[in-house]
Amino acid sequence: MDYNKCIDLIHEVQKNAWVDRVNAARVDGRMCHWVSTLHPDGLPCRLDGGFLHGAYNVCQKFVFNDGTTQILRFPRVGAICDRYADEKIAMEVEVLSLVRKRTTIPVPTVCSWGLAADNPLGLGAFILMEFINGVSANHFLRDPEATVPTRLMREDISERDVEDRQPTNANDEFPSSKTPLDLEGDRAEGFRTTTEYFQYVLGQDWEQLIRQPNSVTGPYNADMRYTSFKVLKSLGPKMVNGGYDRGPFKLICDDFGLANLILKSEDDLTVVGVVDLEWSYVGPAQLFASAPWWLLQDRPINLEWDCDDHQPPDVAAR
Repeated sequence: MDYNKCIDLIHEVQKNAWVDRVNAARVDGRMCHWVSTLHPDGLPCRLDGGFLHGAYNVCQKFVFNDGTTQILRFPRVGAICDRYADEKIAMEVEVLSLVRKRTTIPVPTVCSWGLAADNPLGLGAFILMEFINGVSANHFLRDPEATVPTRLMREDISERDVEDRQPTNANDEFPSSKTPLDLEGDRAEGFRTTTEYFQYVLGQDWEQLIRQPNSVTGPYNADMRYTSFKVLKSLGPKMVNGGYDRGPFKLICDDFGLANLILKSEDDLTVVGVVDLEWSYVGPAQLFASAPWWLLQDRPINLEWDCDDHQPPDVAAR
């Protein structure tokens, strides 16, 4: 579904004003002074390069007087709803702690973190982590000849290469926490069953279709989307095996892709870090039945995936 363009304009203004405040804190030294107070020994630090940003975060590297490097990350104002920025950071910290304790997956150490109310600079929730040196798998495995920058894996890579880059501990399992799927109650408490979860997600998109002014582009598009939602809703109960409606539930990271894997070097493909585990949650194991979008070379929500005269599209073979 498209963004609400009216609200998006407001978010753009908010983002620009916030970025100006971030830059001001970097330039006048307030950010370095604050980050030094987060170090257990209060060591002075300096900026290492400019600030980095992705779709949802802004990051800044710092080098301390003892030579260690840490990276500070803020959720981007205008890209993350203010109501959920604190939750986003808290969830990632919890997931990093869980992965570190229960597996051998190399995740960064959290040096400090806090909610928006804990940030004396007024820049929102934050997380300060060790910086893991290496090469992004996104850089190594993506198509170097792509005319448009992409996060998708190149098509000519061999299955052996993919297997060699998989973590050796891929069979590690995570305990099912009590949130969000096995408690009764409202959205804040989670969902009792997989069916309930899927119905809620479908309901979100349905509300957007009905209430958002630019959710459709015309009569044909409106009819297509309305029909699709109705069909999907009717099929919902048939898509979940009753024996698995109450579990198992797994740790899921919706935005996980090649960029989340840090390799030692282009010559040594050892995975030395798994980073940016934002948008992680405990969800239905059924979600793993779909191949990840970065491996499919496309996102299945694109129109090219629609059936033509009841025949699957060519890309379905992937």
